[in-house]
Amino acid sequence: MKLAFYLDTHGTCVGQLSDELLPLEEVAETWQFPYDIIVVWRVLPESYGRKTFRRFDSNDNTLALDMSITYERYQLMSKNEQREALGIYLYTYMSESVAKYKKYADKETQNQFLAKIKSWMLENNWLDGKVNQARELLTQNMGLYEVSQQLQMPLEEVEYILLRMNDYEQADVHPDNIVAGKAPPYQL
Repeated sequence: MKLAFYLDTHGTCVGQLSDELLPLEEVAETWQFPYDIIVVWRVLPESYGRKTFRRFDSNDNTLALDMSITYERYQLMSKNEQREALGIYLYTYMSESVAKYKKYADKETQNQFLAKIKSWMLENNWLDGKVNQARELLTQNMGLYEVSQQLQMPLEEVEYILLRMNDYEQADVHPDNIVAGKAPPYQL
């Protein structure tokens, strides 16, 4: 099967994160599934009003997932937070979408495919990654430094996670996005 990811983005870490999905695309080529899946991530200002949608092309035997992501929200997130938010959004939307096209893949085939996707995402911190693990450790009253050492995360990021857990809302662009913004833009 073909599983491919495309982008329409700038100024966030989503472009860098999509590069992390290349191994998933490669391993998916070895999987048996009745149709291909193409995912497009569009990180756009909320003012555009773009909605997420799916479309199945029976001529090409391809499911297209066009996923809208709010630029303003992702500007405030670290790269790790973006990875986990994208992972949850992708897995949830892909699961809903695959379930809608039962005539192309039976329930067992769908479940096997989604289990492979979930397994890869868990192994690669796209689901239940370091940010989630840090939150769990911090709620158990583990110290910032100890969480940083155990998860091999910068202390600043652990502090930021703790602040966000206590309803601190960052007003500025996260430094990870400033670095990503200096890279050439990803085009669709």
